Amino acid sequence: MKRKFAILALALCLGVSMTSCGAENSKEDTKTESTDTAAADDYNLDEVVALGEYKGIAVDKVITPVTDEDVQNEIDYALSNPVEVTDENAVAQEGDTVNIDYEGTKDGVAFDGGTAEGYDLELGSGQFIDGFEDGLIGAKKGESRDLNLKFPDDYSEESLQGADVVFHVTVNAIKRPSGELTDAWVQANTDYQTIDEYRAGIRTDLENQNQEQADQQARNTAWTQVVEGSEIKEYPESLVKQGEDTYQDQVESYAQMFGMEVEDYIKQLGMSQEEYDAQKEEYGKSITAARLVLQAIVKAEGYTVDDEDYKNRLAEYVEQQQTTEEEFLEQYGEDVVEEQIMMDRVLDLIMENAVVTEKQETEESTDAANTDTDAAAEDTQAEE
Repeated sequence: MKRKFAILALALCLGVSMTSCGAENSKEDTKTESTDTAAADDYNLDEVVALGEYKGIAVDKVITPVTDEDVQNEIDYALSNPVEVTDENAVAQEGDTVNIDYEGTKDGVAFDGGTAEGYDLELGSGQFIDGFEDGLIGAKKGESRDLNLKFPDDYSEESLQGADVVFHVTVNAIKRPSGELTDAWVQANTDYQTIDEYRAGIRTDLENQNQEQADQQARNTAWTQVVEGSEIKEYPESLVKQGEDTYQDQVESYAQMFGMEVEDYIKQLGMSQEEYDAQKEEYGKSITAARLVLQAIVKAEGYTVDDEDYKNRLAEYVEQQQTTEEEFLEQYGEDVVEEQIMMDRVLDLIMENAVVTEKQETEESTDAANTDTDAAAEDTQAEE
């Protein structure tokens, strides 16, 4: 089974500096240290967490059925995508997408931001200044045109405000939606030969996607169940601090993206500073709880970074990234990679021993899943 390496989104072990969850397991001492040099806390794993059941748990796997409407929506989307017009006499029309090379000059000199190659432009979209898109109406593939235009007086770039310019434009291709599903279109744009084969292929692809989503959701549900079934006797300050820092960093990133100060962003979310601090602390604790449970299962199962399964998974990730092990570990960080692989192993173990009941999605199960997803989103907001 192919595994995809990704930073975990299960509200358990994110952060630049992460606690090692496997390297110390072969030692008699059960004390685990944070890899964050700013965190001075040490803790005894056996004293801070009591594992609940993680083998033989009951898990529902809810699979969304694929409808005829789902299939048709995929086809409609594919038909709406512009494809290159093969008729050599075709001319560009409003609504077409033209692939162009262009160079803009002011007083005979190219100006910054006015040159591009292989640019896809939908005529009539209003992306460019007045006259640019209209000036390409009627052009054929391979045709070049000089467009004498003027930038608006209120243009964002001051040096171009009200400026007379010339754009030299070459049309590389004309694209437009095919609009009609035919065997000829299927053969030209897919790996199938007939409409019926194409529909069947889409249905199979969608069913596979829904199966993968159901599998992932079942893993998430199982993990949540295992964490909630365990007892956290103490929340080590070092781990909680790491979780809080991750939360804070991401909130600051969101605030910056919207051009806001953190305090204003928090208000925009409808929270007081006290509510925000409480949510950040809760997030830190949820990360800590999951990490401690992960470490406890790793220790109970005797997983280490030196065993064959770990090495095989690491090699698989390295191969997927088409890099060397040294470069891979440097890119993601050894602690992050170790925790990811251990999480994979633990989840595989849980699911292999779980009693899984497959169910078809109903309106009631969809509502319940949405409720769970909303709750998870709140927990993982800072990670995403």
